[in-house]
Amino acid sequence: MKIFIAVFISLLSINSFAQQFGVKQVNEAKLHARVREWPYPANGITVPTNALALLWPGTNGKTRVLPMESGSEVPEDPNIGNVKYKVMLATDPNFKSNVISGKEQRWAVYPLHQALKPGKWYWKYGYTLKNSNNWIWSETYNFLIDPKYASLQVSPPIETVLKRNEGSHPLLWNMNQIGEDFYNRNLHNPEAKKFIAFAEKLMLEPLPVEKPQRIIDTTGKTPLEKKIIIERMYHGFGDAVGTPVRNLCIAFQLTKDKRFILDAKRRALNIANMNPNGLATGDDFTSGAVLEALGWFYDAGYDYLNQEERLRLKNIITLRAKRVYDHLPNRFELHVSDNHVWQITLRNLAIATVSVINEVPEAKEWLTYMYEVWSARFPVLGTTDGGWHEGNGYFRVNFKSIIYLSQMFGDFSGVDYFKLPWMQNLPYYLIYTHPNGSASTATGDMWENIPYIVKGEAWFADALSLKVNNPYLNNYVAKIKADNPEYFRGTDDYLLFRLLNYKPDRKIATKSFDDLSKARTFSDVGVVAMHENLADASRSLSSYLLSSPFGASGHGHASQNAFTINYKGKVLFGGSGYYSNFSDKHNLFYYRSSRAYSTILADSISQKIGEEGYGWIPRSLSGNHIQYALGDASNAYGKIQSEFWLNRFDQIKAQPNKGNVYGESGVTLYRRHVLQLAGEYVVLYDELSANKPVKWTTQFHAPYSKILASISNSVNRKDFITENDSLSSLATVFAYTPISLVVHNQFSEPAENWNKVTDDEGKIKDFKNQWHAGITSLPSKNFRFLTIIQIKTGAVEVVKIPNDNEGICEVKVGEWNIKAQLNGNKGAALIIDGSKSKSLFTYGDLPVKFQGKTFISNLKGSSVLLEMIDGKLIKKEAVDELPDVLKYDKAN
Repeated sequence: MKIFIAVFISLLSINSFAQQFGVKQVNEAKLHARVREWPYPANGITVPTNALALLWPGTNGKTRVLPMESGSEVPEDPNIGNVKYKVMLATDPNFKSNVISGKEQRWAVYPLHQALKPGKWYWKYGYTLKNSNNWIWSETYNFLIDPKYASLQVSPPIETVLKRNEGSHPLLWNMNQIGEDFYNRNLHNPEAKKFIAFAEKLMLEPLPVEKPQRIIDTTGKTPLEKKIIIERMYHGFGDAVGTPVRNLCIAFQLTKDKRFILDAKRRALNIANMNPNGLATGDDFTSGAVLEALGWFYDAGYDYLNQEERLRLKNIITLRAKRVYDHLPNRFELHVSDNHVWQITLRNLAIATVSVINEVPEAKEWLTYMYEVWSARFPVLGTTDGGWHEGNGYFRVNFKSIIYLSQMFGDFSGVDYFKLPWMQNLPYYLIYTHPNGSASTATGDMWENIPYIVKGEAWFADALSLKVNNPYLNNYVAKIKADNPEYFRGTDDYLLFRLLNYKPDRKIATKSFDDLSKARTFSDVGVVAMHENLADASRSLSSYLLSSPFGASGHGHASQNAFTINYKGKVLFGGSGYYSNFSDKHNLFYYRSSRAYSTILADSISQKIGEEGYGWIPRSLSGNHIQYALGDASNAYGKIQSEFWLNRFDQIKAQPNKGNVYGESGVTLYRRHVLQLAGEYVVLYDELSANKPVKWTTQFHAPYSKILASISNSVNRKDFITENDSLSSLATVFAYTPISLVVHNQFSEPAENWNKVTDDEGKIKDFKNQWHAGITSLPSKNFRFLTIIQIKTGAVEVVKIPNDNEGICEVKVGEWNIKAQLNGNKGAALIIDGSKSKSLFTYGDLPVKFQGKTFISNLKGSSVLLEMIDGKLIKKEAVDELPDVLKYDKAN
């Protein structure tokens, strides 16, 4: 969003920009395609780098590659291996000057491992069928290189990476070069000593056998449910048998004690004998974990294997690795985020590949592919702002790969991937979206599993702080360690990373969160986080607005323009329902839909699931007493188009139609303004339009509180109270025309933990009913809601409820005077004036007076925040600014 900040002496501000319109419309069918549908970069954009990655739509030789992903029931396109590609670049459209010609390759990404000179560049890609030399070329695209990016570090070509892996074992983590230093540096490391004692006990554990991790009754279940339950019974088996091998290898490298590597050998040979097609190690997660463990030992214990054992391990590693790799080129790199691979399997394959890079000829191609895709696509569910699209609950599943693949590819390339803009901003995403002692944004799969910061999040933040020396991150980690010392008393998955980066004399600088702004926007993933006191979120108010350009893809939900309110560390309003898997009715018809979120339904119809159901954050402002965000979900509604999700409905023999939550609702405009005000108030102002009259429902979900309806004598005002053991709140909703309120504690699709899903502590989750409130209008094409939520329950003084053609609603709550235009046929307008705080927010064309003087906005259609600070007027003004994906990588 464009923000203009200035210090004013006079309030009367009129200039030549007064007629500029600040509102932008987005009409793209989607902002992120599930499988790439258009080339990048194109349309003459100025790319924010000097060595970009070229991306283009894949083909099977006849059509685009079908949108399949790992774990999906949608069959893989059988022809993905039928083609090969190459690219050409030049500084002229005829490809005669400064020509760069790529080699033939099987995949549809081309990261440039060389700096391009500033100016205009042209490029095209071609493909041909295997065993053919008849190249079919695309049209020519162009882009600009800005001189200001000339000094950026460029990753080396794959030849350099392969050469760095030509040495003797152990290759992983550069141990053949740093092994002696690793040993000496950790001789007196207290954590290393504790880990060695742990490894001593580990050697006493019996060899594992192929059996379920848990037993779950499948009686009476459907074939699909039985399949999911059986997978659930073996879930985690690969880690259970593989992790001890890794740990014993690390213990050997810390001590040079042969007992550790010989016991690792005993275990590795045991799991090498396990059936690669069996239930225990046959799926992508369990097989990947076994593959990684075998790679660990083959590399670290190479000198302790005879020729027959080496051949045996090499063959099983090759078999399991090819099962992963053969399904990647011309598919995986095209996908917006094939979750299983990015989360886990890519790391498994990379570790195994390096272990056999000099013994298995195909491994050089495997590593080439992974390095190129990593260079072109990481981070897949964010760009530069540090955010992650799917929410904090499932972000955790990516943590190990983010840490270890960044370390590994950094070892190979010499590039410090922790210096990427996304990595540098990641600390702020952690701090703002999941403050210590508080709940998170309450969106996306498994959000309910993190009522507070759990172990995996704590370990990740600690590991990140070793490479991203951010004083706010260091403070965050220190607070977590002070509040949760039990998280750091044993070993964990980030031990090796800490050992590799151990510096006993490391200086740790911290800064107080008081130095940070009260709000921060992560527009790439569509989150605005607003805090009363970021340094003490466990005892204060936090609120979030969610509207994602990625849409409801992957583990994300149809939660565009949803809000979350956390108070004293707990979710007051937020998402509701429970995650068990992708494919039951509760998940598809409730938990993943807009019905589970505090957002708007139109004729009781949800937003779309899939990349097509997207939102975005046009603007935000942060002041001392007022925090503000605007979300746009105008493109989030309509029929589901994603083949992946339509297949999920087919699996349970149900249709996503109007009788089942989904369908065409006719929504053409949904812009939600959210303001957090000093004194523990939250204000929502909704602008709504459709191409036909619809019943608009604004929803409120209180997953941990009870909701009670209040009696109201006004037909266009409704009140309800939330209460639990520690707090209560009052919500008041105003409209121009009559509205109705329904309060209940039932899910529209019942929740049953038939899959015996567990929480982070391993306890089976209890799917309890939760409380919900819905306030619905009469059918209308254009409509507005004004909602005032006050955490400390008190009276809402109504100065004026609209009952005439003007439609102006005037409300007083605490120190705040609120004036809103609720007539949907008139221009939207909102003014919030705080007498004590000497702060004012204004949007729209209503006349404004602040501190006794008239104010006129510089930019028509803007949002303006005025505050008196130390006797000076500080003005911040914002108009719509498009997210980066629309600036750099849009379809049209």
